[in-house]
Amino acid sequence: MESKIGIMLDLPDDKLPGFYAQVVKALAGKAQLFDRDKEMLIVSDEEQQQAVLDIMAHYKVETEIMALCLVPDDAELTDLFNDYGFISRSEHAYLYESLIRVFRLVPANERADAASAKQQMDEHLLAQWNADGLDTFVVDRQLEELMHGIAKAYRCQIEIVL
Repeated sequence: MESKIGIMLDLPDDKLPGFYAQVVKALAGKAQLFDRDKEMLIVSDEEQQQAVLDIMAHYKVETEIMALCLVPDDAELTDLFNDYGFISRSEHAYLYESLIRVFRLVPANERADAASAKQQMDEHLLAQWNADGLDTFVVDRQLEELMHGIAKAYRCQIEIVL
């Protein structure tokens, strides 16, 4: 799981049709985009973010910055995913970091029943994947306490990743 930076553009309605193309051309020479989706530009670091912001300031385009989580390509996305993220033109899945909690389920002792805990958590999951041999889960940030409670009931613990 990688963190990315989303830059949402608020393009003026009163500009000529070629305005967006002009902005994109300016970006091509000065900023390295990781991805894009409609009016969101996605970059990998703060240096690229600043390059984009400088160009947007030049063209007087309002922006909004948001932290994104790039979901691994092999992740299983649930029906709830679209309320917390999006899939870009390049087919990459992203989640809005401010809305989610990413965690791993860890057995607390030899009597732990991680399979049952996961089964009870399933209805709340937005996405899940295996990273380094460990299952990683994503839920709504407000459900963190519930996930801790379920884990405890089955003698497991939650290890917060993000």
